[in-house]
Amino acid sequence: MELKKLSIIIISLVLAILLFLVGFLFIFNSSHKKDSFTYYKQGIEYFEKNDFQNAYYNFTKIYPNSPLFLNALYKQAKSAENAGDYKTAIKKYSIMNKLIKNKNISPYILWRLAVINHENKNERNAKKYFLNLRDEYKTTEYGIASNYYLSKLTKNKEEKKEYLLDYIKYSPKGRFIKEALAEILGDSEIKLNDYEKLIVADALNQNENYKLSINLLKNVPINLSWVSLINSLDKLNSGKNVLKVANKGFSFENSNFDEETLLKTIKIYLKYIPSPLNGLNEIYKTTNDERIKGLSLYLSANYVSEEEAIRRKFQFYEKYPSSKFASTVLYELFMESFKNNKKILALKYGKKHMALYKNKNESPAVYYYVATLKKKNLDNSYKETINKLIAEYPRSYYAYKAYSTLIDKNFSNKRNLKISKNVFIPYPYKEDKKERQFFEHFAKTGDFKSFEDFRIQDPLILSWVEYKKGNRALSSVLARDYINGLETSPKQGNIAYKLAYPIYYNEEINKETKKKNLNPYLILALIKEESHFDPNIRSNVGATGLMQIMPTTAEMISGKTYTIEQLQDEELNIALGTSYFKYLMNEFLENEPLCVLSYNSGPNAVKRWLDEHKQNSMDILAESIPYFETKNYIKKVYTAYWNYLLTYEKVKI
Repeated sequence: MELKKLSIIIISLVLAILLFLVGFLFIFNSSHKKDSFTYYKQGIEYFEKNDFQNAYYNFTKIYPNSPLFLNALYKQAKSAENAGDYKTAIKKYSIMNKLIKNKNISPYILWRLAVINHENKNERNAKKYFLNLRDEYKTTEYGIASNYYLSKLTKNKEEKKEYLLDYIKYSPKGRFIKEALAEILGDSEIKLNDYEKLIVADALNQNENYKLSINLLKNVPINLSWVSLINSLDKLNSGKNVLKVANKGFSFENSNFDEETLLKTIKIYLKYIPSPLNGLNEIYKTTNDERIKGLSLYLSANYVSEEEAIRRKFQFYEKYPSSKFASTVLYELFMESFKNNKKILALKYGKKHMALYKNKNESPAVYYYVATLKKKNLDNSYKETINKLIAEYPRSYYAYKAYSTLIDKNFSNKRNLKISKNVFIPYPYKEDKKERQFFEHFAKTGDFKSFEDFRIQDPLILSWVEYKKGNRALSSVLARDYINGLETSPKQGNIAYKLAYPIYYNEEINKETKKKNLNPYLILALIKEESHFDPNIRSNVGATGLMQIMPTTAEMISGKTYTIEQLQDEELNIALGTSYFKYLMNEFLENEPLCVLSYNSGPNAVKRWLDEHKQNSMDILAESIPYFETKNYIKKVYTAYWNYLLTYEKVKI
């Protein structure tokens, strides 16, 4: 019995000790977590003062159980390196290299390991790290730059040439380009073939060494070198020689060049001839290259009457359907027919475009206008076309048009909505936990200078960083460009949409739009496109602030005179901007699209366009606006408006 009691006492003591230890560790970890941020920020302060010894000391006070440990380890390496303690720096970078491996962090860590070893004459290790960079991260900035160092570490001339050419080709304006070009051209033992000379000549062109580029290409066959020669001669304003070389170049079959390069070259040629149309007609007659023949026909449509332009575009499409520009020409023919109310012909062109081309810039517009024509013809298959449009291009301007005009005609009148508060936007990629925490803690501590070391190329990560830094305009533009650069739209809920279409000033917008019975999300979209939420922005003509208010407009609306500084006040600017939009709503009988157009170009211009298109629909008016900026403006505003609703109001499509 006594043994049993003794066992119970021992077990109780062990449990008590364990509970004490758990509590102690919990308190210690909680306390250390708070201390970690203090030590890290102190370390940054010392680091920025170039006191690397004290910086290193503070970063070493952050232990492995801290969420900041990886960041602190990196800063230890940087502090040691800057203090000249290369042995410690290599040790810390090596630990980091083992703890985390990915395309966004590893290249810079390997780069520092390689460069420090190289500078300290440890060429064997340096070469190992540079080769690792080149093999595993060859498309990154550091992977490309490793080629330059490898060229210095090898005695094999063929290897040296390969490394230098890779650097010159993929980084023609890079940090070491001057040295790389000097080495490859100055080493008499390095022999370049014709294609390698073209790579070097292109880099010389980009670095404004036009005469040297021309000299390098002297012995390269003209059928390979003529495009590069024309680029150099154009920069030297040597028009006579441009024409001479171009006339030779047009006579070849130029399979070495893509269509965009040939188009650019023809446009240079046109700068130096008195009659572009005659020049293009001559090229069409004499060239032996079918693509150049097609491009000359394509460009000639810009120099003839409207009727002749349509004839030439049709001829181009019929003869050169495989051209990169065929989809654009077919779209132009489609829109010309649509605007001129040639419904049968427009449908023919539209259906052909839908059948032949996918994921083109024009595709959403073709789907929308084909659906519109089908509905007018009482063809129920218009629903199928709309479904395809919304499925394939759900966040486009034309998906919005289809939804709001062909599905729910009351959809646009969303004046009773209230913009929600902006939400916290986390790091955009969850898959790699270490990477996410590493970059999140740079942001949390305000250590953005360290983030810049890694030279991230992913525009979505860059957008997030700018968002964390408070650079609203750049953040939203980067995210928008990321989305537009994808072949298919990201899925609903993707963080990219919140970065591209953030919410700011919700209280001010809700207050003013409720008072004036305006659509709050439309005003939000307007602000985004006008200023990207930068309250201090000012245009060349004097438009100021979030809603880009002109001082004269502010005075006309309010009867008061305001200084530039006053117009930069966010609350006042939104109040004046919404008052002006309300004025436009009264002018155009509550027609929101016309008010959006007027906000950009002025009401008088819109009234003039309305007079010119009295018999036409709003669609035709919007597509017929003679100014690209205004035509594009209404599409950008409503694309933003549509995406705001899809992102924050959970609109089901």
